[in-house]
Amino acid sequence: MDNRWKHTSGMAALIAAAALGSTSALAQASDGGGLGEIIVTAQKRSEAAQNVPVAITSIDPGRLSSSGITDTTELKQLAPALNFNTNLGGFGQPRIRGIGTTATGPGIENPVATYVDGVYIGSSTGAIFALADVQQIDVLNGPQGTLFGRNATGGVIQVTTKEPTDTPHVSGQVHYGNYDSWGGSAYATGGLADGLAASIAGVFNQQDKGYGRNLATGSEVQKGWDYGLRGKLRWQLPDGATSITLAGDYSESSRSDPAIRTYQGLTIAGTPTPGGDRDIYLNVDPIVRTHQGGAMLNVSHDFAGVQLVSISSFREARLYTKIDADQTTANSLTFSEVQKDRQFTQELQLLSTGTGPFKWTLGGFYMWSEGKYDPIKTEGVLACGFACANDIIVQYVRQKLNSWAAFAQGTYAIDDTTNITAGLRYTIDNRLIDESQTITTVPFFGANTVVSGTALASKKFPKLTWRLAMDHRFSPEVMAYASYNRGFKSGSFQPNSFPPKVLQPETVDAFEVGLKTDLADRKVRLNLSAFYYDYTNIQANQIIQGQLFVYNSPGSINYGLDADLAIRATPNLTLTAGAALLHARYKQGFTSAFWSIPAPNANSNANPFFHSIGGNSVIQCPAVGGVNAFVPATFAPCDASGLHIQNTPDVTLNAGFTYSVPVGSGHVDLAGNVYYNGGYYDDPQNRLRQPNYTLLDASVTWYARADSLFVKVWGKNLADTFHTQQQNALDVGDNRVAAPPRTYGVTLGFKY
Repeated sequence: MDNRWKHTSGMAALIAAAALGSTSALAQASDGGGLGEIIVTAQKRSEAAQNVPVAITSIDPGRLSSSGITDTTELKQLAPALNFNTNLGGFGQPRIRGIGTTATGPGIENPVATYVDGVYIGSSTGAIFALADVQQIDVLNGPQGTLFGRNATGGVIQVTTKEPTDTPHVSGQVHYGNYDSWGGSAYATGGLADGLAASIAGVFNQQDKGYGRNLATGSEVQKGWDYGLRGKLRWQLPDGATSITLAGDYSESSRSDPAIRTYQGLTIAGTPTPGGDRDIYLNVDPIVRTHQGGAMLNVSHDFAGVQLVSISSFREARLYTKIDADQTTANSLTFSEVQKDRQFTQELQLLSTGTGPFKWTLGGFYMWSEGKYDPIKTEGVLACGFACANDIIVQYVRQKLNSWAAFAQGTYAIDDTTNITAGLRYTIDNRLIDESQTITTVPFFGANTVVSGTALASKKFPKLTWRLAMDHRFSPEVMAYASYNRGFKSGSFQPNSFPPKVLQPETVDAFEVGLKTDLADRKVRLNLSAFYYDYTNIQANQIIQGQLFVYNSPGSINYGLDADLAIRATPNLTLTAGAALLHARYKQGFTSAFWSIPAPNANSNANPFFHSIGGNSVIQCPAVGGVNAFVPATFAPCDASGLHIQNTPDVTLNAGFTYSVPVGSGHVDLAGNVYYNGGYYDDPQNRLRQPNYTLLDASVTWYARADSLFVKVWGKNLADTFHTQQQNALDVGDNRVAAPPRTYGVTLGFKY
């Protein structure tokens, strides 16, 4: 255990003792002025969160609004165990307790599963969306190997949107902020007929001024727009036992991202990048456009003692991106891709509803998905390492999945204070990939050469996962639990390898103990958990000469502590805070990592001239034919054993407050939140590091009588702290994409 881990462990213990923990949703105050009960569906049924033997961070709309959280990428500021990175501007990559992915491409799914209204979102482009009509967000820490077993090795982000109501309600808001950002959202619901209600929600945001500029073209970067729509129709049949909900959503976005800047060392042109931290110097302006949408049908019926639930869904997503991959003003390497994803899911659940000592859930899950590069294209002289005048590599890739799963979980109450839970899930994933590749080489002299090929492969991935847990309530205020979970992320194929290469499944064995308490007449809620993970076959990626390589590492050992606390200090003042401590290191034997050595140096993975000027020499150890076959032995060993898992901070902390002051017939609410990230490494080599950083957000809101009108003044990242969305060690140099700077503005809203 290193000194830094000892230091942060001691600091977290002190914080926990001082009543600091991770931020939770705060339900309406109870009649006694304490914290209200939070209802979750972490076990596929509605239960009080304090009775569920799972570490959960719950966030309600009020907390989202007061903290200025508008989309899923910002949730990490309220859930310390969660980290959230983006890749290529449009791929969302959440990570919980060190379990996540850096890989992208068709067929690559996140090991932190995202669910919206019970529907699994398989595409990583679907992990980023606006939080406009949200009722509650629950972040489930740790593998959910039984009930949410589809690629939930890290945990689950469970988003529940508002249900239509028979009583009419209308609300809306508009905002304006710096960088000429403006937009708004609206929500309306009401009854259409007896038992039939509908709702519609919409959101639009536009940012007309960029955070930075492309100094080569004069264009502003890191600006754009997005919008989204969601509609719901709920029919409660006259028998009172059957409920049918039909929902649909659609969203689009367009941004001048990722604004990739080579920031340390020299570019391959042998020069530093001019301008400020948010400026780039490229001959091609970056662009990322996304489209996604889908439909969902939820049918539930209550029989005598059991409930049957059917959830059917279909979703599509499309992403287009184009970037200057050589990171200079020379037209040496350009990368573009069109990724298309489609999925159909069907889940059946049978749940006991009786009052006996045994509660059980049975279910089945089917998923069909198709992910495609349509196409992915790499073009330029760097694609052949300056050995030709131009090289054009075009790949069409289609990866299909047919997945079946059956699951069962039961909880038996030994007595009024002790419960035992056991569950099993068996999954069979059938993967099929077919791809074609055409390489057109333009030589310095003579005729072009064209090499084409096709490849087809299939693979089956069966797996049994489970959950064992025991919880005991020592008193009405204190509950303790212990659990053992086996989690599984399906294997797949490396998206653009030719011929196809298999990515092995990831598995995790997770051991956890926890404590949930409601103290001081429910005015203090403190939850603690400690965990130990044995994580195998982590899927990682690296880009060399514009080509994406995804591979397996041996795995990691992760252990740590989470704390969760809220204090209702007075009827008008609520305090929240959070801590997550994590020790996550690669296992011994990780000698196949990609390694980067800044140029100039005596080694090269492609062409000595190319790397004699600037950039990096990037290799995978041991040498791999066609990738780094020219690497001399002086690069060895490349041993990442015992190093930090990438994108995983050792410590994250947050603290917040809301304070309501009566003013006339209304009130003024003051709110603030501070988030501390202890820093992390962005590569397995641990050469690139995101330093520690702190984000401060605050808002002041005036509400009229019955909250019918409000005016909010808000600020995010008020200290203007520089931090990054992603960093990469590529052969063209070390580069990064900056996260948003300080933003501020005003929001006007109403509700009826």
